[in-house]
Amino acid sequence: MIKSWFYTFLQTKHQEESNNSRDPNYPLFPQEIEIRPIAYFPWEILKTLTTDEIISKFQLPMEKIRDTMLRHASEEDIYRTKFMSCETNILVKDLDTNTIHQGKLWKHPCENNFALCESWIEEFVKRRRLVVGMVVGMYWDFEACMFCFSVLDGRQ
Repeated sequence: MIKSWFYTFLQTKHQEESNNSRDPNYPLFPQEIEIRPIAYFPWEILKTLTTDEIISKFQLPMEKIRDTMLRHASEEDIYRTKFMSCETNILVKDLDTNTIHQGKLWKHPCENNFALCESWIEEFVKRRRLVVGMVVGMYWDFEACMFCFSVLDGRQ
C-alpha cells in the first residue's frame, strides 16, 4: 500500500470551542494514511478451459450472456432466446495481441449455453496455443459492441 499525508483543517467540537473563533487561520492536522490501489477487474466471464472447449467450442452460460450482451434487452427478448435457436455474428477483441476476430455465437433451443463456434479453434486455440487449464476472461464492451478476451492465467 502507498502511504501518504492527508491534511485536514476540520477540528473536533472540543478543539473548536477552545480556539478563538475570531481567528480565521485554522491549524492543519496532518494524518498519515494508506492508499489502497483499486485494481480494475472488468472480467464478467471467467472460464477455466476444458478439453471440450479446446477441441470444439467455447461454452458461455446463458446467465453470463444475459448479464453482459443482453443487459439492456427486454424481458421478452431474453425469454425468446431461452427457447429458440439463436445465431449471431460477433466481434471478439483479443486484448493480449490487440487483434479483432469475427466469431459466431450460437445457441441450440435445447441447451442452456451459448457457444462460440467455427472461428474459436483457428482464431484463439491454435493461434494463441491455448491448453486445458488456462483461465480466460471476457467482458462485453458496450461502446464497441464486441467481446474483449484475454488469457488471465496461462499455467497448465
